[in-house]
Amino acid sequence: MYNITGAQVTLYDYAEGAPWKFTDGIDYTFPAGTPVVIPADGYLLLVKNPTGVQVVGPYDGRLDNAGETLELGKPGDVAGGTRYYIRVDRVNYSDGLHPEDCPGGIDLWPTEADGGGKSLTRIVPADYGNDVINWQADDPSPGVSNP
Repeated sequence: MYNITGAQVTLYDYAEGAPWKFTDGIDYTFPAGTPVVIPADGYLLLVKNPTGVQVVGPYDGRLDNAGETLELGKPGDVAGGTRYYIRVDRVNYSDGLHPEDCPGGIDLWPTEADGGGKSLTRIVPADYGNDVINWQADDPSPGVSNP
């Protein structure tokens, strides 16, 4: 959820003494004991299974919808005063519309995740990230992992 206003929004009505709730689509009532507040221009994630979900941030930069390389590294050696990182995982994703950048001239990435409301989701989470056949366009679902 995104608060588009310049003021915080409290998901509790003090005059009525009751929290806000979803009234269609899903069944969820926001907590009343400690009311939930979405800060001005802020976000709130409501996840189906919050167990084990951590939210961290903010980060600098912006992911390119057309595609780019995203890489995760762990600290390695320091040489000459510079810390080097060891690649743990990487994905060089695309929006499916750049065959000129792909081996064989065919861009196999799903196009539905490029502004079509879908997100790129790994099919098998344990498989290497930079394998296009292990990705699909799927409904965004923070907090819910694939089988």
